[in-house]
Amino acid sequence: MQYILRLIHIPLHGAENMKMTLRNNTKKRLEKEITIALKLNNFRLFKISKTLLLLEDNQSCSELAKLFHVSVQTIYNWVSRFITERFSWLSGLHFKGRGAKSKLSKEQKKELYNIIEAGPEKYGFDCGIWNSPMITEVILREFNVKYNPRYLCRLLKKIGLSYQKAAFAADRTDDNEQKRKEWKDKTWPGILKQSKEENAIILFGDEVSFAQWGSLSRTWAPIGKQPKIKTKGKRKGLKMFGVIEFFGGSFQYMEAKEKFNGESYIEFLKQIMETYSGPVILIEDGAPYHGSAIVKEYVLKQKAEGRLYIYRLPSYSPDYNPIEKLWKNTKRDATHCKFFPTFEDLRLSVVKAFKKYMEDATKVICVMKKLRESAEVV
Repeated sequence: MQYILRLIHIPLHGAENMKMTLRNNTKKRLEKEITIALKLNNFRLFKISKTLLLLEDNQSCSELAKLFHVSVQTIYNWVSRFITERFSWLSGLHFKGRGAKSKLSKEQKKELYNIIEAGPEKYGFDCGIWNSPMITEVILREFNVKYNPRYLCRLLKKIGLSYQKAAFAADRTDDNEQKRKEWKDKTWPGILKQSKEENAIILFGDEVSFAQWGSLSRTWAPIGKQPKIKTKGKRKGLKMFGVIEFFGGSFQYMEAKEKFNGESYIEFLKQIMETYSGPVILIEDGAPYHGSAIVKEYVLKQKAEGRLYIYRLPSYSPDYNPIEKLWKNTKRDATHCKFFPTFEDLRLSVVKAFKKYMEDATKVICVMKKLRESAEVV
């Protein structure tokens, strides 16, 4: 009791001017508690220990309450409890705020992660989408542990899983993977060498369609008010051929008036040959009309004159064609979440984006950044 009387003095008019006198060993213990609190990331233990130390430095209760975002009464309660229970109370706070002990062991969590990563079909479910009740059933089957689906997401996040939208990936065969590797290790270096020896430009070509009914994308909007984009619902699409030049970043395009076929593709090839005076190396995908008889005849003639050399990308390799990224950027800027009352409105929006590429080569070069770095193109 004598120690308590020396420890704290509470005036009759309240706890506002509370004053504490602590012994040196008490102050050292409180400083140690602060260190422990920081290691445990235990903010409550930190606030209480720090408050007890600051009270001796003549800090007022109102100042401390404001500093730690608590009431003056809370400060008084902390002091009173420390007087009666001392460090046994603070030691009991070491494990507060950590939550209940996990129902699954570290090994079980790892096993659950592997099951979910493999997919529901491999586990024995009919569908290809995981949901909370299904995962709850897996945990019960495998570990005999019951989980409420409402709280399951906390566990899944802690073991490194998230609820996300799936994406398509090409089902490549071993033969296709070998061809991709051959392209990367042999064909592409050979193209760079040929370009240097013959002073030829390298073009990446492709075609793209833009729908008049527009395209949707994620965007910021008020909570509870999903953005609504008007649409005419017309299935008509704007079809465009395009090429980007690897070294300089130039961009060329041509609209296919009706559809993509051998005749329209030759028209675009002629435009390319008129635009560039020297030898041209064109890298394209395996679209059927690229190999049509009429296209082959034209390409062979141009090749015989030393003007045009065609290289085909391996199947299922859009990631090897940087112009695909340019089409993605075009849709982001020209069609996502936009309304096109007429087909001409769509054309004007797309052409506006194309003109920016033609006026600013950096917008084209940026989609070839990694490829240019690997080829040591500055």
